[in-house]
Amino acid sequence: MKRLIIAICILVCALSTQAQNQIFTKYATMDGIEFVCINKALFNLGSAFIKSATGDDSLGKLSNIEKLFVISAESEKGKKQIDKDISSLSTDDDYEILMTSHSESGDNVFIFSNRRKPHELIIGTIEKKNSSMVVVVGNFTKEEVAKLMQ
Repeated sequence: MKRLIIAICILVCALSTQAQNQIFTKYATMDGIEFVCINKALFNLGSAFIKSATGDDSLGKLSNIEKLFVISAESEKGKKQIDKDISSLSTDDDYEILMTSHSESGDNVFIFSNRRKPHELIIGTIEKKNSSMVVVVGNFTKEEVAKLMQ
């Protein structure tokens, strides 16, 4: 009985992680959306290539990134969907707003962190004509992200 309960717990955890990525991968087949997903293997390859070519390991932290999603609207319908998802993240208790920026031109930028999965960072932009999201999933600390941005 104990093994069954442990197996069910592991399965539920795995499915909840997969469900989270489905929020963003729904864009992969959506019309009016440009969707790019870069997996860990490419980050490992890129950081190894840069290190061997230049001897500089400053991008070695890229190997801590598991996935990177870049989602951008190419149509009004796509823009509305991204705007809706960014707005829903703003009111979702699982997400914390790390930064908000509003400009006179109507452009808005949001940076979110997932409270339940602290290794997920979402940058959302809402502009007059287009909207986009960048989702970074990996095993990194907020300090490492700050260091990469310097």
